[in-house]
Order: sequence, then structure tokens, then C-alpha cells
Amino acid sequence: MNKIVSYIIIFIAIGLAVFNAYHINYNDMWADDSRTAIYGVLVSLIVVMIVLINLQSLKVKEKLK
Repeated sequence: MNKIVSYIIIFIAIGLAVFNAYHINYNDMWADDSRTAIYGVLVSLIVVMIVLINLQSLKVKEKLK
């Protein structure tokens, strides 16, 4: 995966996490809409972590060459 594509994916995932965090009803967090928003935030953060791990592996791969 290209570095530019990785940074674009990170930007989109952070944007989706912020968007979903805005839709969480903090008074009733386990309502249907809030639960979906919580899952969206968690999935977005997991995507960010996976892409960051991929970027680190690319750096290691370049150093080994």
C-alpha cells in the first residue's frame, strides 16, 4: 500500500470516528443508534491502528533493503 493512500485512509477513518462520536447519545449510550455509532468509532480506530502498523512495517522493510 502506498504511503499517500495510507494517509488518506487514516484521514477518512478519523473523520468517520469524529462523525460517529457526534451521533452518540451520552444519556442513553446503548440505544440502537448510539450503539451503531459506538461500533463505528471503534471500527474507525481499529482501521487507524492497522494502517499505522502497516506504515511501520513499510519503514522496517525499507531499512532492511
